[in-house]
Amino acid sequence: MQVGRLRYDIFFKKVFHKKHILKAFLNTVLAPELSTPIKDVTYEPTDFIIKGKNQLVQSTKHDVIDVFCITEQNQRILVELQKGYSKRAMARFMDYQCRNYSSQFPTGSDYSVVLPCYSICWFFDLQPPHSEIKETLTLHSNCKETDWQFDWEIIALYPRNIPPAHIEQETISDLEEWLLLDVVDNIDKATKIQALLQTEEVKEAFEDMDLLGLSEEEIRRTLDLYEEKRQAEREAANREIAKSLLDVLDVETICQKTGLSREEIKALRSS
Repeated sequence: MQVGRLRYDIFFKKVFHKKHILKAFLNTVLAPELSTPIKDVTYEPTDFIIKGKNQLVQSTKHDVIDVFCITEQNQRILVELQKGYSKRAMARFMDYQCRNYSSQFPTGSDYSVVLPCYSICWFFDLQPPHSEIKETLTLHSNCKETDWQFDWEIIALYPRNIPPAHIEQETISDLEEWLLLDVVDNIDKATKIQALLQTEEVKEAFEDMDLLGLSEEEIRRTLDLYEEKRQAEREAANREIAKSLLDVLDVETICQKTGLSREEIKALRSS
């Protein structure tokens, strides 16, 4: 079995466009936050949804999945699922989460009726200074008794923080089982991880990432899109570093530290 990486847009969407898989994943991640499990999910009207195999490549421009959910107690919530590769992505996640919150209020709305909002951010390759696989950022008051109540959270997931011992000893948690979808980097590891999976939805997601189900063109395009995105993020990060150094270092030194050309740095200075 030759397994791709969930970080590739084509597999991220191929897996999570299936409602039963997405619902199972959200119920695992949001279990501590929700009083009852999610019973139904509806995709918001964005153009990320894959409608057929012939659109697998063409539908990989967006990596944000917006979902409207209803729990077993008929509570309505909004969830946003997205992915990132560096700390810089968190600012973007917070921006999207704020828009997700504010989009509930068209002109004339009752601002006292607010749906809970959760933004789940799957970080690929990023290893934070802590050892947790799940980090929750919340909006709350510092007062124990308050009238201000907001169900507004950003949840960051870190597959890199799965303890190797959990895999070796086969003692993975429910959430770790999902995050194992992004630690496959060779056939031997894929075989071992496949044997660890117990949840039917995770097993199906793992099978959906089999490269044998794609044509050579789709595989090539998948890898190209991923590398193009990573390169664009690296260049954007280098430009930000260069901007911060314009007033303290000469052009040649900035070129050496960022890999940008003299022309690019001069353009930043004049912008």
